[in-house]
Amino acid sequence: MNPFSKRITRSIPDSSRLAHDLGEIHVQRKAIRHLYLRLDPDDGSLRVSAPRRTPDRAIHAFVTSRGDWIDRQRQKLARRPAPITENRLPERLHLLGEEHDLEWRQTAGSSPGRLTCDDFAVRIESPDLDRARVLLRDHCRQQLKALLAERVPLWGGRMSLPCPEIRVRRMRTRWGTCNIGAQRIWLALELVRLPVEAIDLVVVHELAHLIERGHNRRFYGVMDRAYPAWRQWEATLSRYGMIGL
Repeated sequence: MNPFSKRITRSIPDSSRLAHDLGEIHVQRKAIRHLYLRLDPDDGSLRVSAPRRTPDRAIHAFVTSRGDWIDRQRQKLARRPAPITENRLPERLHLLGEEHDLEWRQTAGSSPGRLTCDDFAVRIESPDLDRARVLLRDHCRQQLKALLAERVPLWGGRMSLPCPEIRVRRMRTRWGTCNIGAQRIWLALELVRLPVEAIDLVVVHELAHLIERGHNRRFYGVMDRAYPAWRQWEATLSRYGMIGL
């Protein structure tokens, strides 16, 4: 018998579901000491991590005690922009903080389609939604890269840093990541939807990691010196959220 088999078995989370007036609770029992509650950002469903021997009634009572918080978080989720799905595009889209109508017209044949944009609307003509999404992402990527080509050297200079390599990619849960060894920063395509001041917050955050790896006092001191107003833009990231751009 493998001497580590019991240890491995105990490390696997135990998943279950509990009925509750606030919605079904998705429970994972783990080797932890405290109860933790979060809402799934996609549908607002309840997710609880609990110590392994926590009885169902304790989890039920814990969720009940957080009812007001759950209501507030669900209200915030409801105010987020509509996500991009396989079956439709949202009717409106923010670009650099400015709201635009998003109009799609289906065309006949197999043309590559086209996208036009002004101060009020983004208009897409394409034979299908898949192509429309590609055109939209390409346009957003070009806009974001053009902005970053200005903002990253600006902030890097203020922080006395050589300009790192900057790449843009689609991300589901993060606004940016930093590879310190490679001196490379990845930034989320979704940033193109935010006001420039909020984009600056993410840029400064990732640049600060090139000075201090961890999220400690020194790290936030670097951010405070470089961008004193960064905290006032934190809530903007949550308000815009990720829509699957």
